[in-house]
Amino acid sequence: MTQAALLALVLPLLLGSCSPGPHSPLQPDGLPSAAAPLALSPDGRTLWVVNPDADSVTALDTTSLRAAEPIHVGSEPWGVAVTPAGAVVVMNRADGSLTLLAGGRRHDVDVGPEPGGLALSPSGRTAYVTLSSSGELAVVDLELREVVARVPVGRMPWALAVSDDGDADDDDERIVITHRVARLRLGGSEASNDGKEGWLTLLTATDRGAGQGREVVLEPFEFGYPNGLEGVGINGDTAFVAHLLASPEYPRDFESTVSAGLSTVSLAAFTDPAPTPLRLHVNDSSFSTPVNHPVAVAVSPDGATAYLVLAGSDAVMGVDLASEGGPELIGFWPAGSNPRGLVIAADGRRAYVMNYLSRDVSVLDLEDAAVRRELRRVRVAPETLSAVELRGKVLFHNASSAPLSQLGWISCASCHLGGGSDGTTWLTPDGPRQTQPLWNLRGTAPFHASATRDEVQDFERDIEELMAGSGLAPGAFRRELGDPNGGLSADLDALASYVLDGIRVPAAALLDEESLVAEGRSLFAGAGCAGCHGGPHWTMSNLPGPVGDLAPNAEAEVLDALRDVGTVDPTRDVLGANGFDVPTLLGLTATAPYLHDGSAATLEAVVADPEHAGRPFTAAETTALAAFLRTIDDSTATF
Repeated sequence: MTQAALLALVLPLLLGSCSPGPHSPLQPDGLPSAAAPLALSPDGRTLWVVNPDADSVTALDTTSLRAAEPIHVGSEPWGVAVTPAGAVVVMNRADGSLTLLAGGRRHDVDVGPEPGGLALSPSGRTAYVTLSSSGELAVVDLELREVVARVPVGRMPWALAVSDDGDADDDDERIVITHRVARLRLGGSEASNDGKEGWLTLLTATDRGAGQGREVVLEPFEFGYPNGLEGVGINGDTAFVAHLLASPEYPRDFESTVSAGLSTVSLAAFTDPAPTPLRLHVNDSSFSTPVNHPVAVAVSPDGATAYLVLAGSDAVMGVDLASEGGPELIGFWPAGSNPRGLVIAADGRRAYVMNYLSRDVSVLDLEDAAVRRELRRVRVAPETLSAVELRGKVLFHNASSAPLSQLGWISCASCHLGGGSDGTTWLTPDGPRQTQPLWNLRGTAPFHASATRDEVQDFERDIEELMAGSGLAPGAFRRELGDPNGGLSADLDALASYVLDGIRVPAAALLDEESLVAEGRSLFAGAGCAGCHGGPHWTMSNLPGPVGDLAPNAEAEVLDALRDVGTVDPTRDVLGANGFDVPTLLGLTATAPYLHDGSAATLEAVVADPEHAGRPFTAAETTALAAFLRTIDDSTATF
């Protein structure tokens, strides 16, 4: 059956063939809308689930627990929401679009590069989409099927939620936006446990310009600072935020590097600063056993329980919010591989969990908190990856198995959010080192800022030492620049394969000032920047010889790969006197701060250094060159 025929057959049954458009005069239900990879229809009879690796969305009957045939949408769908009339809105991250399924028809709307989250106004007339590359909130009129406003909100907006006070007025609602990566505090510094802060932007639905919203800060915890703010939900006048905690200072081991947190922000005092009512260090031994990578949070209809989705632990944590002595751990519900989102039925008796890498949905029984049962697991998508690709992806995102992480504290994805960077500068034996993105790695070895690894399999050392796992190749690992570590373990090779080829370069924001970008490209060429940042990978980094034969005299670095551009700090860098490996310029908007130690907060700061840039630039030239750098992605013509 063709896709068109499938749409004609399935959508009228699921959505109602008489539906005239993406909304109807139905009254709001009083339930907030929040960014999620799955959503319930208003009557609760249909669950819609996105399948990011299959470019499709699946409808699941919540009575029979049977899944319909997947429906093709855009590329890499990561969010879905349903209007009061039952129309389905899907957010496609890789092609920057929304797909609208309503009345047996499909419509696509371009919204902008790298959308992070999707939520709807109570009436369903408006979709709100965060655009992580451009730092904007796109406002989409679903009747007109077009973007009607773009609101600047700051760097890397990600998850969002929209309140619903139950009346018929969309304009009095509140929009809560998380920013995925922490920022420097006033007076703060990189590589310190209290040097950064998590942050959110709060808007009313009538805000249409910069400066009209309010920023809310999540201050550092005793453990470290909030980072990776990837999940948000609203209950009443409170927003719940799921996040990581980063602790980059020494002394550090596997249980003092990355942790999990849950914070709340009051929406009642929307126009005035308000204290943060809840700051829960989830991994604190007095509260819970260790868990990894909270990515989503949902609160029960009565507000008494928060459910935290733990992507790296393959579980859902229940937190009792009503206990007189403060939040208490209820326990854990099992889930599939790499759960990414959860929705709760209107009666609070069931929850549905989207399991990204097992391609299924867990149906959880919430009635009996003592038993914490998974009632059913339902397959919703076909497998589109090879067995090796899938295995590597699972290993990358998982912390719950002993070979990968002792006690489940840390996964590769804890620092490499979405395969990119967490924006953190860590203190390491080599000196302070900024987390590097992992996209487009094939053909760019050696790795690490000091070129200390000549193959991805060398990261077995991180698994055994940093993550304290028993290892994917225990007992067989050789020194990083010695004999090859590839071929020692099928799992280690699968992980390397995923890291080399499985992580997509994010799309850059398109700038209106085309002449400015063209000027910046001309400056890039004229200054000889392509000498280091040219070629298909936007870096000259390449192995000067075969793996295992690159460091004579047991040197710790692949010296031929290093370039000295004056960025070494002899007071902090143990390695660096010989220079640093040249990073790629792909996806720069997602990798701030810059340089090996995060010492350049902006691209303008990088360009303004004449030793690094090759020559001094005027203020106008600096602006133009930085503008060009921000537009570099896979679609940019190379040098």
